Amino acid sequence: MKKICFVLTVSSGINFSSIDAIPFIKNHDDLKAYFSRYYDVSVNYLKDKDSVDYLVVPKPFVPFDNENNLPIIEVPARLFIEKDFEKIKMYLDNSIS
Repeated sequence: MKKICFVLTVSSGINFSSIDAIPFIKNHDDLKAYFSRYYDVSVNYLKDKDSVDYLVVPKPFVPFDNENNLPIIEVPARLFIEKDFEKIKMYLDNSIS
């Protein structure tokens, strides 16, 4: 099973940037529950960047250092805001072989 990491919070050197700035998407439990049926899921880039196969990044999102040169799957940020997990999964399925 492929391990994916939703990059929703990153360090920009001085501070952290996050899609969590929008209050109604702070809790990622529903995201993890949905995608855990299909993938090994992380939402903690800082902790798990050394053990994942793919990074799932909202677009647009702040630039960050992809230290391990992992493949990045860009997904429109509005899908995270709308919690349209089915459309997000379509992006993942089309990118992960």
